[in-house]
Amino acid sequence: MAKLKLELENEKEETVVHTKDKVKGRAVRKAFQTMKKIEEADYEEQLDTLIDYVVDVFDDPGVTEDSILDGIESENLMPTLSKVITDVVGVDPDDAENQQAKK
Repeated sequence: MAKLKLELENEKEETVVHTKDKVKGRAVRKAFQTMKKIEEADYEEQLDTLIDYVVDVFDDPGVTEDSILDGIESENLMPTLSKVITDVVGVDPDDAENQQAKK
């Protein structure tokens, strides 16, 4: 079962943790659609697509485009958003790389 966690810094520079304990199958389908869209997009579209996906999957008033853009440090933005998708689909990126290396 996917359990999601997203840490965002608020305007008071406090860390707010958002969690999603249950993720439905529809989120997996949308994750695959999102990954396909990202492959065909430029960097700005990739970022916007990932943000839209994370906002949708969390379905939390505290998780918005603005709260993500203002609440995650720049060097952590893409890895944090990408982790949400990998957590939803149940893929460990490290394992995937190891499997590719073995082939």
